[in-house]
Amino acid sequence: MKDSGVEWIGEIPENWEVIKCSYVFSGIGSGTTPKSSNEYYYTNEGVNFLQTGDLNDGYINDTTKKITDKALKEINLKIYNKNSLIIAMYGATIGKLGILNVCTTVNQACCVLPQTKKISIKYAFYMYMIARKDLIIKSRGGGQPNISQDTIRNQKIIVPTKNDQEEIVEHIEKMINPIDSSISQCNKMISLLQERKQIIINDVVTGKVKVI
Repeated sequence: MKDSGVEWIGEIPENWEVIKCSYVFSGIGSGTTPKSSNEYYYTNEGVNFLQTGDLNDGYINDTTKKITDKALKEINLKIYNKNSLIIAMYGATIGKLGILNVCTTVNQACCVLPQTKKISIKYAFYMYMIARKDLIIKSRGGGQPNISQDTIRNQKIIVPTKNDQEEIVEHIEKMINPIDSSISQCNKMISLLQERKQIIINDVVTGKVKVI
């Protein structure tokens, strides 16, 4: 082991590196938001437009908003490819993550780290989950704290060998898949109980159940 030189990381294996994010990812970027008042910019079916509210700390398979080709050209938005990593930079969602399963444009609150040969996107996703606290500490602002692209570009990240990255991802997913499955089952049960609660309240309030 060796000292990484970064407080939140601590010691790492000797053959691993700690490198500035901008040296690992090229083409780091963001986007902007087309004016909502322009009726020709938004559509029900069109080009994907990702906002931080779409980030779920998992794969992104769709976006809640779509924009037109007109908005794409006039606002000069970039379309980011699949397997890019997205990091939320603003407000309540700061540090939230997502891996693109679709090509999409993004708003100004999203920082995009495009796929690179130097690091596995899946490994980078898990690595940024543990780096989230450090990013939030570096945020600025009161009610709406934010981090900048420069903050992310200058963030030092852990880069193991490619073989170690693959083994790390495999081990993490082997350990957390049963947990995710249990969470999913619990969420379904919570949903069913909430429905049952609402039915009871409705039936009692509307007199369907006699209480006197």
